Amino acid sequence: MSPRSLRNRLAGIAAAAAVVGVGLVAVPTPVAGTAAAAECRSSSSETKSLIVPYGFQKSVPGMVAEGGTVSYSLSVSTESIGNPYVQGVWDIPPTVLKDVKPVVKIKSYTLVGGILGGGGALGPLINQNTVNPADVKQDGISWKVKHTGWAVFAGKSFTAEFTYKLPKTVSVGTQLQSGGAAFEATPKPPLGYLEFPNLTACTTVRGQNAGESIGGSLDDNGLGSAEGQLSSTGSLADMIPGIIGGIMG
Repeated sequence: MSPRSLRNRLAGIAAAAAVVGVGLVAVPTPVAGTAAAAECRSSSSETKSLIVPYGFQKSVPGMVAEGGTVSYSLSVSTESIGNPYVQGVWDIPPTVLKDVKPVVKIKSYTLVGGILGGGGALGPLINQNTVNPADVKQDGISWKVKHTGWAVFAGKSFTAEFTYKLPKTVSVGTQLQSGGAAFEATPKPPLGYLEFPNLTACTTVRGQNAGESIGGSLDDNGLGSAEGQLSSTGSLADMIPGIIGGIMG
């Protein structure tokens, strides 16, 4: 083996080991336009009250990976008596995502018997469910979910999380500014159907880190797992001996 070939193979081994050594963590790609990024607010909130105050919030992580997903969380909370029941949530995503059907997860408190709401003497029983995709409906420029009533108790907020897959056309540095939101809740009044056009949230698309890049490549080739692991048969560490063996020939 020539010195040049040996150097190349050793470099390949070092690179493979480095990926495992850093735990698949890389510094996110810098985003251009600092001034514009400063205007990109990741959350907003509003209050509606009639004797009892109710809080409404929409939020998103400050940065999301290119080619990954983005989750907008819509929450209802109160710090007083007069517990509302949320019967519908409408999310208006960024324009580029308006035709991307989201996966919706609901986080609330639950009663025995399968009826959402409650807690009470039974304690804070958190309930997290993924909404049946058939019940996630497109409604104009928004996506909505409805229910007979998710209960909101003092200090125990209700959250609907809308997760969208980013299209390949969304590049690094793109700012994803959402539209507003709407809720339907009792008691009516002061609640009822409420629109919040200014309840928006913005995030910036960054480059993928090492783990996200490898995981995405595996998914594209049918090698990823449903749980989002690096492979369907094990971790990247399990794959390294094969990589090194291939390099050494």
